Amino acid sequence: MSGQSIHCKMDGRTYSGTYKVDRNIMTVTTSYGKKSVTIEKSQHAALAHKLLEELVRQEKARKGSTL
Repeated sequence: MSGQSIHCKMDGRTYSGTYKVDRNIMTVTTSYGKKSVTIEKSQHAALAHKLLEELVRQEKARKGSTL
């Protein structure tokens, strides 16, 4: 994955992904999937962290919390 590295800690485990911004679209990518949102020009890292957490939660729900 190319882009800026991002990490979050959830339930005692650390998860990682990357994010990049192209024009006004931020995309967060992990091995669980990717999410994109339209953004303003501020707080890229905070929004990327939020999207990473959403991806991890979705994957945990899908797999029955085995991550």
